[in-house]
Amino acid sequence: MSFDIASMAADLSSPVAKRRMDGAIDFLRFEGKCDGFLFAYKDDVAGRFVTVGQRGYGDTVADFLTGSIDTRPEFEKQFSNHEFIFDWTEVPGFATSYSGSKVLRPHGFNNGVLMLLHDNAGEIIGMCHGNVEKQNFPGTGKELLERMRPAFTGYALDRRSAARFRLTHRELQILDCVRRGMSNSEIGEQLFLSPRTVTTHVEKILRKLGVPNRVLAAVYATELGLGSDDRSVDSQRAALR
Repeated sequence: MSFDIASMAADLSSPVAKRRMDGAIDFLRFEGKCDGFLFAYKDDVAGRFVTVGQRGYGDTVADFLTGSIDTRPEFEKQFSNHEFIFDWTEVPGFATSYSGSKVLRPHGFNNGVLMLLHDNAGEIIGMCHGNVEKQNFPGTGKELLERMRPAFTGYALDRRSAARFRLTHRELQILDCVRRGMSNSEIGEQLFLSPRTVTTHVEKILRKLGVPNRVLAAVYATELGLGSDDRSVDSQRAALR
């Protein structure tokens, strides 16, 4: 594996949440010695996991890891104890299971972990997979994953909320500006859009949220964490200290 350290640093300090998550994935692969890493959130509307970003996996493996793995016996321990991170050696029979012997090992992976993300009520809202070519999963990888759990959890919560209302990336940007009390002309100047285009986006946002005005949209956005990167920014900075 080769890494562009300058690009990674730029991604980690970006004001754009998605870019920071990409930087976090690269950082975990670099510092945590993961040959493959995948982060996904659970879309509760579609009832499936949606990949946010991944490195080191082919499409076949990535699709399998975000599929119905909760129904497979080799993942029962992880889903039953989702506050803990287990590698293959801590899950009896995983290496010889279908996931280990038929999916991961043929693609060069000989150990790995699954970190499940959950909300305050204990509902699973996302997952992080990390896999290595070596026989032993590095302890630094587990430690970094645990430290970055709040950042991944915060981002997964935001993606779930956005998915529930089917807000586009541009609509989330504009909603964040609305939440901060900016006028349509100010939003247009910041995002390089015409006031008319901003007005159209705001109208769509109000319809999707089911609220009559931008004041209620701002309140709703604050309560649900929509359009704001504050949670994932703060937790990611704490994890990297």
